[in-house]
Amino acid sequence: MMNLIDHTINWHKGEVFEATLFGSFGVLLVVLSLLSWKLGKTPNTQALVLPILAVGLIFTATGVSGVISNENTITVLKSKEMDDYDAFVQAEKERVESFQYLYTYPQIGAGIFFLIAITLFFITENRHWQAVAILLD
Repeated sequence: MMNLIDHTINWHKGEVFEATLFGSFGVLLVVLSLLSWKLGKTPNTQALVLPILAVGLIFTATGVSGVISNENTITVLKSKEMDDYDAFVQAEKERVESFQYLYTYPQIGAGIFFLIAITLFFITENRHWQAVAILLD
């Protein structure tokens, strides 16, 4: 039977996997952006280069940051001595509860970005702003 520290380590390993996928997708976007810049001939393709590059760099940085922080946490947890298991359980409970409220912010942000994207896409004829709108969705 696994104890809480094993579950916590597995949780962080899952976070590393998720961050790796997220960062890999960011690298893919950066590569696609560079290919679009080099091979794209239409004005619409050229307009998408910078927005895709920006999103790709953000995703890559977020993924790398997630991998590093979770790997460091796993290292600390594996080397930690469990003298006071109850204190660890309480600290872990407080840690998880401290970020639970953050889950509502992405939902609100996604709705706001979606409204901005729809507005930008339909009220402007500028290809660059339409490209930004596409990437905000």
